[in-house]
Amino acid sequence: MKKTFTVLIVLTVLTAFTVSVFIVINPVDKSYGYNYQKHRGKTANTLRLSILIKNALKNPHIASSVLKTEGRGEEITIAKALPEPVAGIGFTDANGFNNPGIGVNSMSDIGLSISQKIPFPSKLEAKSRINKYSYMSSKAKTRALKIDTVYLVKETYYNLALVERQAVTIKFDRFLLNIILNDISQKYGTGSVSAPAYIRTMLEEAALKSELYSLNNVKAKLIYLLSELTGFEPSYIKSRRAVLPKIKGSGKGAETKKDIKTAYKYNPELKSLKYLAKKSDYETAYAKESYLPDFYLKAGYGDRYSMVPVLSASVGLSLPLYFNSYQKPLINKAEKDKLSSIYAISWERLQIIKNIGVYAKDLRINKNNFKLYENLYVPEAKLLFKAEISSFGTGKSSAFSLLDSFRKLIDSEFKRDIYNAKYYIDKSRLEQVMGKIR
Repeated sequence: MKKTFTVLIVLTVLTAFTVSVFIVINPVDKSYGYNYQKHRGKTANTLRLSILIKNALKNPHIASSVLKTEGRGEEITIAKALPEPVAGIGFTDANGFNNPGIGVNSMSDIGLSISQKIPFPSKLEAKSRINKYSYMSSKAKTRALKIDTVYLVKETYYNLALVERQAVTIKFDRFLLNIILNDISQKYGTGSVSAPAYIRTMLEEAALKSELYSLNNVKAKLIYLLSELTGFEPSYIKSRRAVLPKIKGSGKGAETKKDIKTAYKYNPELKSLKYLAKKSDYETAYAKESYLPDFYLKAGYGDRYSMVPVLSASVGLSLPLYFNSYQKPLINKAEKDKLSSIYAISWERLQIIKNIGVYAKDLRINKNNFKLYENLYVPEAKLLFKAEISSFGTGKSSAFSLLDSFRKLIDSEFKRDIYNAKYYIDKSRLEQVMGKIR
């Protein structure tokens, strides 16, 4: 009886102070060293989120997008430049096919020429603007890709931190359950505890072991995903501990209107659509200018041997030969693209309003639920577990009630941590919509 009483006292101490370093099961001849701080990962190196994000922004997909955007920037200069001049060489035989001969006829010569096309002045400006806003849109898309990557890293990191915390919780709870199982097995041997209670305890141990196995599988997948996103080796991530910060203070307040204004200003997807709308404005203007002529300057030199060389110069205009066969469809296409961009902007704004509303609401719900579990449900479950231990020791409570309170404690700790992780994931989603990269 003395041995049983000692076990119960130890359980009570553990419940009240869950940071105990060593626990003594039997003070006579046995002691089991359980380093709780070690299992909590305090001695492991911290897996820093900022370093993961920094490395993830160097991935090949983003690098490719950056280079593609820089290439489009060069198109602005290309569009401003005049077309390259065209040089030519020709032979003119004015003597006829039956009597060929250079120099016999004063109209025969070997000529050199150079010509330069000069587009209507406003065409060059419109084409340059089209390329400029195409470049700006591509630049915004690249930023959107970076922000999406940062969000994926944060989401994976917080899920990994959650899984690690849950795994540590189960390891410690299995340790407590083994103490309970040891006590129940002794009582079962003396007949003071029924067989169903003993079996239930073993099933609870098997369930915890199964949960731990599942968590380890999820952890392995998250480590692999984080490795793919950041380029770090899985062994580097596995050897470090992801940190899930607790929600402090009041958390994020209701600032939906402010967040929407911020998103309208900085959301890269919306900015990209705005640039495309500007681009379509100039595409429409450029299409309408297809009726305007282009200019041609041409100069030539002809060698007639002993005769005086031929010099020539001309100015020409190029006008569409079949009006509206090309120009009208081009204008129609540009105007439809412009309307498409306007509708796309309106739709993106509606999506922003919806997403911010949903994420802000989830943020508040998860914050409130975390507070409830942190300040009420978890402490209540701990007190209930302590009370059941005391009652079970004096024979006033059954093993089933003790195990039910034990399961309630585990579930409440799990839900608290889940709401904690969800809060930071929803916060990352909100930052993603508002165009924040960090």
